[in-house]
Amino acid sequence: MIKQAEEKEFIEKPRGGGGSMEISRIVTAADKVDGIDLFARVTVHPHSAIGYHIHEDDSEVYYLLEGKGIFNDNGKRVNVQSGDFCVIRKGQGHGIENPYDEKIEMIAVVF
Repeated sequence: MIKQAEEKEFIEKPRGGGGSMEISRIVTAADKVDGIDLFARVTVHPHSAIGYHIHEDDSEVYYLLEGKGIFNDNGKRVNVQSGDFCVIRKGQGHGIENPYDEKIEMIAVVF
């Protein structure tokens, strides 16, 4: 299977956070790829945030490709940068803030 990247979707105040982000959903649950509900490239714009939220029924990972930010790891704030891998397990919460002047580019996988 080869899946071409979808067009980017612009989202204001993602998950109740501030600012905006863009997401290109490359694989979704509709594609029926075993074990993957979402594989996406995400851009968190400067001075923006994906608000804290809990994963009740799934897990998620972020892999930062570019930039730096502050990851809320189930209530603990941790500085992250390109090359970091963030894991959110089922039942845990997370969010990410970008208080800087450069964007964050990352891969997000929900499973």
